[in-house]
Amino acid sequence: MTDAINDNDEVLLRQIHPDFLQDGVPASNRFYPQTNDDGQMSVDRSSMTTAAASHALYVSSGKKSDAVFGVSVGEFGEHDVSVVPDPVEGTEEHPKNDAHALADYRDHSLSKQKVIGKRLKRKAMDRGKLHP
Repeated sequence: MTDAINDNDEVLLRQIHPDFLQDGVPASNRFYPQTNDDGQMSVDRSSMTTAAASHALYVSSGKKSDAVFGVSVGEFGEHDVSVVPDPVEGTEEHPKNDAHALADYRDHSLSKQKVIGKRLKRKAMDRGKLHP
């Protein structure tokens, strides 16, 4: 298994679909994994890419994102959510992404994940929208 990212100051970038952004505010469910995510949530590492580049790569494969918000490794860690590198090799459907990582919520129940998501949304909102 890959070692967890341990730079607590590193900001992890999260894409927000337009359906989950209202008046510039992301839904809290964008900050915890969905049922098809196997308990892990995709993020990009700010130490390896920028919010603008992360957004451009994400939408280049036809996905939608109207905003990029960020949560630090330390903020995830406050809730016992580790983050591990998970580079994407690249396929026809998904472009290569060396900055990809996974926030691991598998040790938490769904109800706990929702609580964590609400708290991390507040941290992300405090930081402000990072792109565009």
